[in-house]
Parts: sequence; structure tokens; C-alpha cells
Amino acid sequence: MISNDDGWLVSNGDVEATPQAIQEHMVRTYEGSPVDAVSWCVGNREVYNHETDVGERFGEGRDDLEGPDAVRKANRERLIEAAGGPLTEITRQFHEAGMGLLASVRMNSHYVAEYASPGFGEFRRRHADCLIGRLDEHIPAPSVEHAIRRGVDYKFPVVREHMEAVVCELLERFDVDGVELDYMRHPAFFRVEEGLACGYLMTDFLGRIRRRLDAECSRRGRRVELLVRVPPTLADSRRLGLDVERWIGDGLVDAVAAGGGFIPFETPIDEFVAAAEGTDCRVYGSLEALRPCLDEGALRALAARWWDAGVDGLYLFNYYGTPPEWKRRVLGEIADRDGLSRRDKRYGLDRCLLGKEGHGGAFNHAHPLVSLPVFLEETRPGGGCELTLEITDDTETAAAAGELDRCVLGLGLEGLSEGDELEVEWNGRVLPWEERRVSRDGWTAAALAGSPLDPNIGTTTEDGTLIGLDVGAPPPRRGENQLRVRLVRGPDSPRRTVVLKEVRLDISYREKA
Repeated sequence: MISNDDGWLVSNGDVEATPQAIQEHMVRTYEGSPVDAVSWCVGNREVYNHETDVGERFGEGRDDLEGPDAVRKANRERLIEAAGGPLTEITRQFHEAGMGLLASVRMNSHYVAEYASPGFGEFRRRHADCLIGRLDEHIPAPSVEHAIRRGVDYKFPVVREHMEAVVCELLERFDVDGVELDYMRHPAFFRVEEGLACGYLMTDFLGRIRRRLDAECSRRGRRVELLVRVPPTLADSRRLGLDVERWIGDGLVDAVAAGGGFIPFETPIDEFVAAAEGTDCRVYGSLEALRPCLDEGALRALAARWWDAGVDGLYLFNYYGTPPEWKRRVLGEIADRDGLSRRDKRYGLDRCLLGKEGHGGAFNHAHPLVSLPVFLEETRPGGGCELTLEITDDTETAAAAGELDRCVLGLGLEGLSEGDELEVEWNGRVLPWEERRVSRDGWTAAALAGSPLDPNIGTTTEDGTLIGLDVGAPPPRRGENQLRVRLVRGPDSPRRTVVLKEVRLDISYREKA
């Protein structure tokens, strides 16, 4: 299990980054958890928070910084003076705690930054002609092209040479266990129409890093690994210029974290596992806390799905801010492959990433369309939308053994009037509408609350109507289950749009005596 840390402790303005703070707010939060390694982000927009001599150090040479910017620079300088630097000290402390440390490099960034900001990056100022968007072209917004226009374009040699130098300094100078190339921050590296054609350049770039990495492994006499975090399908990766299947087959990477965790229920993890079969490359299923995916039942369901598909491990993004007790208990549960089979779970369907503004447009660019939302309109009898819900649990065997408690299908809708009805068919059986349970108060999900300094798990509520229907007799099938939903409008219902936004299947088991 690998947990990504976005570098918050050095870049925050709330606490001084000291060796003691690293111990208290980073290392100790993983004690007793199954996390084997932390992937620590070194910076953003080619501006770095660690003691690099190759890349640009945040705020270097500037004495006009104020507020959080001044604190960020001071944090790095304080750690350099006290312990050699942030990356040196963080690596040392995690090693001392028996954990691995990867340096995570964001391979592009489409965050908006003011030109004069120290976070804008001198590299982008000097090479403004090497950005994805041409300086002299008008790109309408909102659009994917507009969202990614200020990222660097890897078809230019100067971009690839600079990033190779940054990555290889991490491999060759620091005592890290590996480097993560984070291609999900943010997933656009060429112009939209050029990604597929320019993919060979990214493969060549990766091959150059691999050769230097192998030389470094020989020098050290131990393994140093290269992990890549990539879009959720091989086809979408390839479309963006990332030939992940070839990287695996040619031995260029040691591990692949599949997807950013935004569409975990519908990520075709099997294709990554199949691509790595017969190789030494490991595949990790990705989870993202800000999806949000903090519901314990959903995490158990997703972990069961990943393990069943044959992944080698789990990759966690934005979970560093969860409470230590939560890390021990919940992560301990999802790491227990065998123990998951009779634990309560919440399966579901994923919702498309809507919107093309800001860096969200880059995420939109990297993801396939998924099942939700569905805009419901009246159709002929027997019609309606058809969806497939896949589960890993063997509920039929559990039911036969008297271990299954309940299986409840939840449908979350926006715009459903009191006079409207749904015709719901589950695996060919029409569910009795009169037996439904209705909540007009929407539906909830667990979400991060507080801050990494004072972490907490709260809840968010989505407005709408939640319909609950029992599907336990007969129980859901292991594998694919077919769902059909048809809207039947009431005679006096207003003609407003009805949207199916949430599909969840809650499976609960009886406690053993």
C-alpha cells in the first residue's frame, strides 16, 4: 500500500516545518497502518520544495515574499539548515520507521498561477513558446483545450531534457526507494490532437530515465524503482501520449498506479493486470479521498474488486489527511484480502467528471465516459436506461449459509416529484414499487474535514430523493448485475428534468455468534 503526500507540511502556512513536525504530523500518523511506503510530492509547475540543485527552488533569490509564500520558503531553508533539507530528512525518518519513500514528480500542471507569483515558474517564463497553448492563439473557454493551454508541451526537447534532469537528480542524489512520475497531475502533455502521434517521444523520455536508473541501481547495489500514475484506461493513456502497455512490456517501469481514483468502480483494472502478466511490473488500484471515497463500505467494495482482479497493491491519493486511528482501522480492513469477503460493502456506479474549467478540464480529458448521470424521460413500457453493476461478493453462497443479512439498491435522483414512479428491474425481476423506502433529504457520503494538522472525517449531503429497494431475494450475482430504470411520470407532475445521479448497492452480513 502506497500513500501519496502532496507536500503540504513544507508548503503550508500554519505550522513550522521542522524534523519534529515531520515526525508528529507525517511519520507517526501511519503507525500501525498497512501503508508500506509514502510518495512525497516535491513540488508543482516545475517549482520545487526540496533541496534541488537542478530544478527551481520555490522563492529562490526573492526577498519580497510575504504570508504563506514566505513561510513556504522559510520551511525549506529551516530544514536544509537543520537536517540537510526536506527530502533528505523525510526520507531518513520514514526509513527509520521501516517504511519506503518515493519522490513524486508532477509531470505537468494546469493550475492557474499569476505570472509574477513565485509559483509560476521561471522555466515557463523562459520557455513560453513551449507551452501546450500557443501564445498568439485564442482558445475559447470552457474547453479542454483552454484548460490545458498553460501546461508544458513534451514534444519540445527542452521540456523533456529539463524534466529528465529533475527526475534523475532525485534518483541519483537522494536515498529514495524510487521515483513516482505522476502523469495524473495533470493529465495532458501534448495538444489534444497531437497526443497519439507524439507518444513515442514520451516513451523515449522514459527509456532515457530507465537507463540512468539501472545504472544507479548497479552503483548502489540495491533496487530503486520507477512508478507511474496514469489515466484509468490503456486507451485513454495512449490517446494522451502515454503508451503504458509498451512501458510495461519493455520493462521501462516497475509499478503502475492505474487511474486517479475518480472512477474506481468502472476503471477496467483487468486490462492493466493482463498487460503486466508475465512481467515484473506491479499494478496498483487507485483510490482518491476527494472523489469523495471515504465511505468505509465503498472502500471495502473497491478493495475487494481490486484484489479479485489481481492487483499487487493499493495506491492512495489525498488520504494523508485522514486521522491516524482511521488509517489503522479502515486501511487495515481493506488490506486484509481474505477478511473482506464477509464484511459489509457499498458497491456503486461512477459519475462523469463534469466541467471543463481550470485543471478539472485536464481530468475530463483523461477519463472515459461512465454510467452516470442519466437523464430520465418517459419511454415505452419495458424501456428505460440499462446499467450494469459489478460486484465481487459471493452473496448467493452467503445467503445459502445464512450469513447474508440485507441487500439494498439505492437510487439517488434529482427532480423526482412525489407523483412520479420508477419501474425498476433488477436481473430481469421487476421490483415492487410499493415496497420502496423514500428519503427526500438526499443522500450522504463521508468526506474529509478539518486539516492534516487536525484531521477528521465528516459528511457531505447531496440534495435529492433517495429510493431504497430490497434486492436480497434472490441475492445479487457475483459479477455483472443488470439494472433497468424507467420513469413513469405522474399525471400532475411538473415537466422538470429527472436525473439519476447515484446508484449504490449496500450489502450487509449477519454477525457471527
